[in-house]
Amino acid sequence: MEQPLINLTNCPSCGQKTFTPHLSAKDHTYSKSSFQLVKCDSCTLVFTNPIPDEFEIGRYYDNPEYVSHSDTKKGLLFTLYALVKSRALKQKRLLLETQTTQRTALDYGAGTGDFSAELANNGWSVISYEPDGKARDRIQGKASNITLVNSLETLPTGEVSTITLWHVLEHVHQLNGTLETFSRLLNHDGTLIIAVPNYRSFDAQFYKAEWAAYDVPRHLYHFDFHSMKTLVEKHGFTLKQTKPMWFDSTYVSLLSEKNINNPSVVNSLVGWIRALLIGALSNVLAFNGTEKCSSTTYIFKKVD
Repeated sequence: MEQPLINLTNCPSCGQKTFTPHLSAKDHTYSKSSFQLVKCDSCTLVFTNPIPDEFEIGRYYDNPEYVSHSDTKKGLLFTLYALVKSRALKQKRLLLETQTTQRTALDYGAGTGDFSAELANNGWSVISYEPDGKARDRIQGKASNITLVNSLETLPTGEVSTITLWHVLEHVHQLNGTLETFSRLLNHDGTLIIAVPNYRSFDAQFYKAEWAAYDVPRHLYHFDFHSMKTLVEKHGFTLKQTKPMWFDSTYVSLLSEKNINNPSVVNSLVGWIRALLIGALSNVLAFNGTEKCSSTTYIFKKVD
């Protein structure tokens, strides 16, 4: 039996009670239902409200085309994603290696484990946390020296140098509690790396409710620079650097065109051309500041 949605009366980040309607977006992946988004008047976090609870939301991921839990290369869009992903994995690893000489990492929300494997195969000691059972089954086969966990509670304090969340934080129900746990797990001067979409980007403004990075209800939260910095820094971190994720603007634009031109953007040459143009324009407008990028990587350091 389908459970009722949970109506949030406080902002999941700052706890304030006053929200402004943002927009209504459709779940194109699973339910085809519409979900409301609101914006916190205090910290500027946009969040889906109401939402499924932590036990009910799993069914919204039950689609073989949900890319974070799939290794498929079927279709032009997934082939493009796979090609870019292989290059991006190395770039992400090299980013970590500029931040620390202690190669111990927690890959939180590991998906099918490609980044965990990239680290493990290059001399890192890796702990992978992934709640989805089907995705978790794929991880161990990619590198035998990955430690898989289904809970963070038993992990020792101060044992990892780096924690990564690649497009994961927007899925986490307990924002503040999870960040408190990260602070406990990281060692002195540890690094927390968070990559999320940016609802203030040009592609988000252009596609509005069809912007694929809203991805309701799987994406519970929708960040901008201010809301991300406000949330994380209150848990004992300081923001050191931000980096753009240039490819995301094009990829998200292609997915957004697919939302508009159902059943498939591949059948629409106009859709492909427009997505490429919107992605490129979004990057041009963000060239002088990551606060306008389609997706941003935030690099935080733990402070004692």
